[in-house]
This record gives sequence, C-alpha cells and structure tokens, in this order.
Amino acid sequence: MPSPIELANDLQVEITNVDQARRPRKKPQAEVDLDNLAAQLQDLQQQSKRFLASHHYRNSYASSSGAGSDDGSDVPSLEVPPTLTGSGISTPSGDNVPRTPSNLSTLTTYFPTTPSGKPLSGSGRLRSPSPLGAGESSAPELQVPAAIAEEDTRPTSAQIFELAGRRVSSDSVYSQDQHARTQQQQHHGRPPRRPRSASLSVLQDTIDPRPQSCRRSSFDDVFDRAELASWFRSATPERRLQLPGTPVPYRPGHDRRHLSKDEIEVIGADGLPVSTPSKAKRKKLQKKRRPSPEKPHAQESSSQESKGSLWSHAKESFVATYCPVEAPPLILPSGPTDFEKTLYLKTNRLGLYTFGVFSFLSLSVGMWLFVISFVAFYWFGAIVFLLQIYLLISYTVSICGKDYDISKHHKILEENPVDPLTCPTVDIYLPCCKEPIEVLENTYKYVKQLQYPVPRLKVYVLDDGASDAVRSMAQQYGYNYILREDRPRLKKAGNLRWAFARTEGDFFAIFDADFCPRPDFLQEIIPIHLAKPDTAIVQTPQFFRTSADQSWVEQGAGAVQELFYRVVQINRNRFGASICVGSNAVYRRAALEEVGGTAEIGFSEDVHTGFYAVNRGWKVRYLPLCLACGICPDTPRAFFSQQMRWCMGSTTLLTNMDFWRSKLNPIQKICYLSGMMYYSAISLSIFMNPIPGVLMLWCRPQYVRYYNLAFAVPSIIYSIIAIRCWSKARYGFNVQFVMVIQSYAYLTAIKDRLFGRALAWVPSGDTKAHKNNKYRNMRILAWCWMTTVMGAVIAGTTYQILRGLPWYDCLPLIVLDVFNLFLAHRFLLWSGNI
Repeated sequence: MPSPIELANDLQVEITNVDQARRPRKKPQAEVDLDNLAAQLQDLQQQSKRFLASHHYRNSYASSSGAGSDDGSDVPSLEVPPTLTGSGISTPSGDNVPRTPSNLSTLTTYFPTTPSGKPLSGSGRLRSPSPLGAGESSAPELQVPAAIAEEDTRPTSAQIFELAGRRVSSDSVYSQDQHARTQQQQHHGRPPRRPRSASLSVLQDTIDPRPQSCRRSSFDDVFDRAELASWFRSATPERRLQLPGTPVPYRPGHDRRHLSKDEIEVIGADGLPVSTPSKAKRKKLQKKRRPSPEKPHAQESSSQESKGSLWSHAKESFVATYCPVEAPPLILPSGPTDFEKTLYLKTNRLGLYTFGVFSFLSLSVGMWLFVISFVAFYWFGAIVFLLQIYLLISYTVSICGKDYDISKHHKILEENPVDPLTCPTVDIYLPCCKEPIEVLENTYKYVKQLQYPVPRLKVYVLDDGASDAVRSMAQQYGYNYILREDRPRLKKAGNLRWAFARTEGDFFAIFDADFCPRPDFLQEIIPIHLAKPDTAIVQTPQFFRTSADQSWVEQGAGAVQELFYRVVQINRNRFGASICVGSNAVYRRAALEEVGGTAEIGFSEDVHTGFYAVNRGWKVRYLPLCLACGICPDTPRAFFSQQMRWCMGSTTLLTNMDFWRSKLNPIQKICYLSGMMYYSAISLSIFMNPIPGVLMLWCRPQYVRYYNLAFAVPSIIYSIIAIRCWSKARYGFNVQFVMVIQSYAYLTAIKDRLFGRALAWVPSGDTKAHKNNKYRNMRILAWCWMTTVMGAVIAGTTYQILRGLPWYDCLPLIVLDVFNLFLAHRFLLWSGNI
C-alpha cells in the first residue's frame, strides 16, 4: 500500500469511481465525520495566526519562553510553523477550537515542527496522542498542518490526511482484531509487513520514543477510499480529483489485489455480493478467471529454449565424458575395513567355473564348425587352438585349486606372535616419482599408523622425482629420505636396488605411492615369515575400492582385478606358483641378498623378482587378506599405459630362456605360462570376435542361420551376468569398457616385443607422462577396424537379403556387431588431453 504522501500526490485528476457513481448508497458515519471536519477546517483558516496546543506528551518541543496564551491561560504554547505564521491565516485558541465528532475522539495531533522550529516534511510528521474526548482535558484542540498554501484557501488532500490522523473505524466491515488475524493467515502465520519509507521509519523512531506496539495503526486502517471520494465530490467538486476504486476487504483465502473492476463491482465494498450479475456479466467474469493460453511466439520461444537447454546439456555431458580438459577429482583411498579385509577368502568357485566350462565348450564347438566349413578358413584354426590351450590350462588350475585355509593362518599368528623385544627389524620402502603430493601424504599418514615396535621399524622415502616438497614432508613424518645418484637407471627397479644396498632390515615391505595399509599389516605377515623360514615373499592382494564417485575407468579397472586376486592367485598358491606383484608384499632380505635385491629389469621387476626367488629354491606365498587399499588409473590413457607395461613385463619372462631352463616343476611352469598366455588371448580377441561372422556372410551365406547365435550366448551371459553376480565390486559395463582398452594395450605391448621396441617406463601416478603416441595409434587402429567390420556386415547383409537370404538370419550377426561397437565406443570416442 503506498504511503499517505504518495496517495496525496495522486489525487490530482477526475474521480472515476464507477461503483459509487452507478448505485446510490447511504453515507457511513465516517464519511459524515469527514464532511464535518472539512467544514471545521474552512472556519479554522479564517482565525488567528497562531494556535495553541495544550496537550502534548513531550514539552521539549514547546516554546522555552513560557509565555501564556492570548486568553490568559497557563497552557504552554508551541512554536507556530513558519509557513502558517506568514500565511495570514488566524489560529484558534482555548475553547474556540472546533470540536471533533465523538467517533473521532481517538485522533492523534500532528506537530510538524522540530526543536529548531523548522517545519517537517510530509513524510516525517510528528505524532502524539490527542486527549480529545478524554475527561481530564479542559481545553482540547486540533492542530492545523504546517503547509497551507496562501493562494488556495481550500484544504489540500495532504491537509486532509494530516488532520485526520490515525484511527480504527468502528463501523468497518471487519474489526481490527479480525483484520489482524486475516492478515496473519495470508502471511502464513507471520505478522504482515507493511511497506514504509526509510526516512519515515527513522524519523518516527526519533520523535516518538514509544515502542512500535504502542503506536497507532497505519493510514490504511483509518480511511475508506469511498468516503474520501464522496467528500471530494461534495466539498471540492471543482478540483476533479481521481481516486482508485473501492478496495474489497481482505478475507481468508481471497486476494483482492488481482480482482478486476467488474469483479469489485459485483462483490461490493463490504466483501458481499450486492447484486446478481447478469448472464453476460457472469460469462465475462468466467472468461477473465480462466488462465489465458500462451501466445504462439511465447510457446515457440519456450520450445526453443527447451531445445537449446537439452542440446546444451547433451553437449556438455558428451564433452565431460569423452573430451575432458581437467583430470577427474582425486579420491584418496583409506585402509581396508574389517569387512573388506576378508572379502577374498571365499572364492565361490563352483558355480562360476561350472558355467564357465559350459560356455567354453559351447564356444569351442561353434569355432571349430566355422573352421571346417570352408577350406579357406583353416588358418583360423591356429588361433582357436591357442585360445583353447589357454582356457584349458586356466580352468584346470582353477578346478584343482582350493580356498585358503584361514584357520591355519590364525594358528600361525598364535604360535608366532610379534615380540617387541625379539621381533625382526623391518624397513618400509615408499618409492615415488612425481605423484601428486596429496596422494603421497595420504599414504604416509597410514604408514605412520602401522602397529609394530617403533625401535624395530624404519621408513624410507625413495624419491626418483627429486622433489623438495616430498623431502620436507618425509622429514615432518620422521621418515628417511633417499635420493639416488644414478636416476633414472632401471626406473623403479633401480630405485629399489639402490635403497636395498643402503638399508639393513631383516625384512622390507614395499608400498606404491597410492596404497594405504591397515595398522595390522605387519602383524598379519611377519608371523608367516617366522613360521616358514623358506618364504622369500608374502604377497597380499592389491585391493581397489570402487564407488559411484569414481570415474568409469577407475570403477572398471578396480573391478577387473578382483578375479585375479580372489581366485587365480589362490589357485596358484596351492602349487607354489603365486606371482609377486610388487606392492603390498613383505620381502626377506636373506632371499635377495645374493642378487642385490629386486630383479634388475626395467619392466615388471616384481614378477621377475618372484620368479627368480622361486628358481633359487625360495617360496612365494599368497595371503588373501586385503591389508592395503590403492587407487586405479582414472583416465583411459593412464590405464592404457599401465596395462601395456604389465603385459610387456610378462611377455619378457615368456621369451626369456631362463624361464624354460628354470628349476620350476611342470605345474608351476604351466601356471606361469597360463598367466602370460592370458595377454595373448585377450589381444587376439579383437579380431577373433567379428571375423567368423563377416567371412560366413560373404563366403558361406548358406550357413548363416539365426540359431548360430546359440554357440555364443553362454559366453555372453558368463561375461556380463555370471561374473557380475559373483563379484563383490561394482561389476558393470565399465568393466567391459576397460577390457577393450586392455585388449589394445596388450596388442601394442606384444607388437613392440616382437619388433624389439623398448617401452619407456612411467609411473602410474605421473599423469603428464602418459601422453605418448601409442595410445593415439591404437585408437586410430580401433577406428579403422570397427569401421571396416561394420561396413562389411552392413554391405554383406544388404547384398545377401537382396539375393533372397531371410533378414532374420542376419539379425543376430548385426546385433553382435552393434554390441561390440557399444563396448568399444568409450575407447573410440575418448580424446581427453589429460
């Protein structure tokens, strides 16, 4: 609601009160009072030049001279406003002041002067309670507002507002209490907030020290606009003032601010219907109340904005997934929980391998039927034979294996406790090379919590990155810092051998830069070394926690490792053929002293270290307790580099004559051989999957039948559904996506090994070191191969259907190729420069 001054400024044009003009009504008492008040003002303008104000609750605003009034009374006088003094208007005094009607006895008197005698502006009037109508008052009077124009003897609208003051009408439609409750309901239980100008609020608080609860209500609660309009029509018709229409009283659930003029006329000033509207009027009102439909151009604009937002969202999602410019958020690992510690104890191998053998036999039958279908397909039999040899070895070892006996391990812990006085000394090796400082600090924090006698434990930070920050952080944690002089010879292996020659612990443990051990890590492993002196290495799983916050590469790379550490390593452990994977293992110094430490090779030194230790007569034992947790590469490029490095190390061992001349028994050699054949089989699967269908479609279309898919269905179910039900990790399509990257990484490593090209080793944590051309070249190869396959399938299908081949016989082949394209699309499209 606008302020009184704003209303006064608006009262300058013709009255257009349609509802008041059309129907006569009886004047309410408030309008009669205003008419009487206007007449009194006309008489008041002709009297004396000064006036008296005998009742005011703050005498500090009165004249300090103490002069009495003209009639000799002792009533203290106030200063006459300058505008009134110079206007030639006489002011009343004493009993000559005209009386106000009885229902206006609660009006307040306005004193528009400051202590200095200057008039106040319209927005800052001084308010004080009036004693009009009180029994104690002997000379009640009414004060005239300050600014009365000399050229116009008629009262202005501002003067009307000044003299009327504030009141609560006794004949209003709603009482003040009911009005307050209604306002509170419309404001959801909170008292309504009336807009007030800042100047009025500050000045009112300065002049009137009473609390807000003691002051009168606002202007809107005092006047009825219809009454003011009636007064202006009768008293000053020549001014032709215009007032807004009669407001409809507030009622619960009824907001009158949005009602039209016709609706106000029908409802009436008192909120009740005054007449029954005509049929045309009712239709008009119903039409107004209906929600207006959007304009065509507005709908078009909204549709364009929606399309634009959908397109922008799709584009941003595509760029974030396939063309990121920033590395994914770094999620630091923590030590495995008690629940995660025992996740790999039960392999649940029976159901998994039963279905696996069935899918293997089914796929083998289909492959051999393809080979013998045409003499030109015999060459494919060599690839099928290698695949079957690998699967036969793998399934044989798995079926003959058995779960780890954890009860024997508990017995070893009881019989060989870690004595603080006699326990062996242990060194902790923490090799690093340009990994993020946050990752290193997280690892150092968990290493600090290892439960082992402090005098028997030393920690060494092996920094191949020559970082001052790493040196400072190592000193803060109390660790020994080692920076070798022959960097970067033999990469990580050279770093470990340098530290081995300068330390003297009975045992040493290795943690990669991202692995966080549990506090009981040494308490679980050292007793095994004490109980079995022929043990060179005790290896534990590399556990990777998967969560929804990780990138799709991290989720897939972490889940794909579970099968190896949960089943394969346990199976090999029965035959003494478990391999060393470097991190999360405890090494016996005596077993490596004769060779100067770890294997002297730049790729996969961990596998070679374990192999040579077994060849010298030592044992590599596997403990399937998750005692440390790490993080996987988070980008396809980093994962590609890691897998290529692992494959290079294993294929190097396979082509090494030391392996074939070793003292390992046949079963141990078969276990090592199956591990190395795994890389070859996965890399060959790139070509093995689509070739049979394409050749059959073009060369032997008479054998293309929809039921040929039955040979491949068990393998698809095994890889997508069976393993997913068996896995403890988040095993979804992300695993299939990263397995495509694995295939091309292994293919690159095997190609480089065959052509004698060395692979430059880079640490997994160094994100800047993975930007090599090998990843780009493999993506180009993948694009060319997938385009060729899809083109051959589409062209062959179209050609054979035109020749009369039923379309449903070609449908399974198209579905399989589309599915392979879906699995490869992440590798094909991802081109982030990170």
